[in-house]
Amino acid sequence: MKFMNPFQMNDWNVKDLILVVLIFQLIIWITAVIQINNFHLPIIRELSSFIVLFFLNGVLILRILNIHGLGNIKTILYSVGLSIASLMFFGMMIDLVYPVLGIAKPISIIPLLITFTIFAVFLCAVAYLRDSTYENPPILNTDGNNIPILIFLLLPFLSIFGTYIMNSYQNSTLLILMFIIVAFIPILVAFDKFIPREIYPLAILSIALTLIFSSSLFTNYITGWDINQEFYYSTLVVTSSHWNSSIPDLLNAMLSLVITVPIFSKISGLSVVNIFKIAYPAIFTLVPLALYQIFKNQTNARMAFMGCFLFVSIFMFFLEMPYLARQEIGELFFVLMIMLMVETQLNSKKLAVLTIIFIPALLVSHYSMDYIYIFLVLTAYIVILIRNLNLPKRYNRLGTLPIINYFFVKVKDEDTFKMRYKLQLILLICLTILYYLLVSSSVLFHQTVSTLHGLISMSYLFLFNPKALMVVGIVTSAKSFLRNIALILDLIIEALIGLGILFLLTRRKGLKFNENYGLFSVMSFFMLILVLTVPFLAGALNPERFYQIALIFLSIFFVVGFIGIFNILNRILGYKWSKKSIYHTSLKFMALFLAASLIFNSGVVYELFGDTPSNLSLHSTMDGPKFNTEEVNGAQWMAINKINNNMYADQYRFLLLNGYIPYNQSAPVDNQMITSNQSYFFFGTYNIQNDKIAIPQPGGTTVTYIKYKNTLSSKNKIFDDGGSQIWN
Repeated sequence: MKFMNPFQMNDWNVKDLILVVLIFQLIIWITAVIQINNFHLPIIRELSSFIVLFFLNGVLILRILNIHGLGNIKTILYSVGLSIASLMFFGMMIDLVYPVLGIAKPISIIPLLITFTIFAVFLCAVAYLRDSTYENPPILNTDGNNIPILIFLLLPFLSIFGTYIMNSYQNSTLLILMFIIVAFIPILVAFDKFIPREIYPLAILSIALTLIFSSSLFTNYITGWDINQEFYYSTLVVTSSHWNSSIPDLLNAMLSLVITVPIFSKISGLSVVNIFKIAYPAIFTLVPLALYQIFKNQTNARMAFMGCFLFVSIFMFFLEMPYLARQEIGELFFVLMIMLMVETQLNSKKLAVLTIIFIPALLVSHYSMDYIYIFLVLTAYIVILIRNLNLPKRYNRLGTLPIINYFFVKVKDEDTFKMRYKLQLILLICLTILYYLLVSSSVLFHQTVSTLHGLISMSYLFLFNPKALMVVGIVTSAKSFLRNIALILDLIIEALIGLGILFLLTRRKGLKFNENYGLFSVMSFFMLILVLTVPFLAGALNPERFYQIALIFLSIFFVVGFIGIFNILNRILGYKWSKKSIYHTSLKFMALFLAASLIFNSGVVYELFGDTPSNLSLHSTMDGPKFNTEEVNGAQWMAINKINNNMYADQYRFLLLNGYIPYNQSAPVDNQMITSNQSYFFFGTYNIQNDKIAIPQPGGTTVTYIKYKNTLSSKNKIFDDGGSQIWN
């Protein structure tokens, strides 16, 4: 089958592109008007709004910038990034300007429809004026690949149907089968069977979507930790149709929550819950797609596939990231900046324009990602300045020691790298300080200063207390046999990544990694070691989340390290096999290892052998931050009827309250608190059925369960809907 490539519409005839944009705008208007009159056409309005707001506007901006011939992956990624950035910044401008013009509720359906239609027409007009002559529409040819393409298009439906069955009938069989099928895919790639290399990007996208939907679609309500507070601030804007930028909270400063979500919700008619469960996870799956492009340009297609599979198969990707909405968007802009740093098709002017757009977008999407990126740019820039000193000329040994050589010997085009870093550092530092001072009553700025002060103070103590050093990744508590195997697999992955980085340091020219990417990889590896070993850093930066971020750079080095092990063995054995044979053999063993790793990371092995469960979506009786309709109703009732701010729930149900009550008005309960007066106590379905509440362990991430009903004798039950209770 051959047809005009819809993923590269910036290369179409400009009139055809404008026609497509106007058709989608018309569909949005028609479906919105119909829905306002209480008639809903399922999916059409939601999908059309998603395509326009998250793709087509970005395609028009690419056209305005005269950017063409990028290929499918880069066109999709740059278009989505530009679309989200324009949505955040234009939406913020609407919220700030419209009240001055007398429109008290700027983030409401009619002002948004009119404004974003005018915005799209404006982009069309500018695109036509600036780039009306270019026309080179690429053809998408699926001939010969129709069956594997169809299979990967259908693969995510295993997750969709599997979570539906789990939610309705508490049966995880289909989800377990799905994980086993996905685990088999890298084996097919390693043996070069059935999956053509041309559809590796589709395979990566499909696998990522399948894995992430297995968690995000679990239950009919949002599940997880931070996402409940994110839900509160997004819903606050949706309800009031206006963003109150003065509310002193870190999350209230993130435009990925308080502008993007409310505007998309109003225009598409999609609820905030469904945006967090469907739209944001779908956008996040573009991160491994971007990594495939980055890895492939520096290695080859199969190595890139294996690196991406490792990235998506680690449990943080599909068991934690769906519960961190702002980080999903933040990581997208993070990888877009990495793509720009290894970009070879665009000239310096276009790179600078995209950099100026993506850096502020990263800043307002997720503050932690902004800090990490600043650290990486700053340290990489320092290394380049050190290289420019030409110290090996004065100290010969610096040029002869392989590992140290990496940090002191200059490479070609170093001045270009330096200029890019200068531009980024100026933008990052100036915009970060300015935005964090002006928004949310400067709480972000003060929090940043406080955190830095705490880190410096703790580092001073650490320098004079070597006993403070610890490895947080190795837990000394008793483990089952299967958990020990999982730990060994994780340690092997980390060791192979370390070996891959060692090869980068010692075989700089042989590996042919982009110098920018290499510098960032080395710095992220060193930072990961610090986060995993230094207690005060582990407290400031969640080790599991930072590990997931570090894998953006480091997952390809697992592949490099794995292949390197086989090359070392071949050398020890006297070069019995050819390089080609070593390469193919190592890929096959690597695929088997990755398959086993996914089965452990997903928790499937624990379900099959009756071990303690680790995945909420596979085990219906497992307690955790999951909530049913009755519990949501109870939380809503408490938010409306409370007469004071003393509200308590156990470790998991407390998270539900965060979605409806400001964070500082509720707290996790302990056994002593239940006996206090003038307080509300919220109990969920698990608490009621098992007479247990989850109490957080001091200084840890685990919980312990205690009975609570015998402490309620002096309390009155003021709400009970069968699945939740409130006592006072």
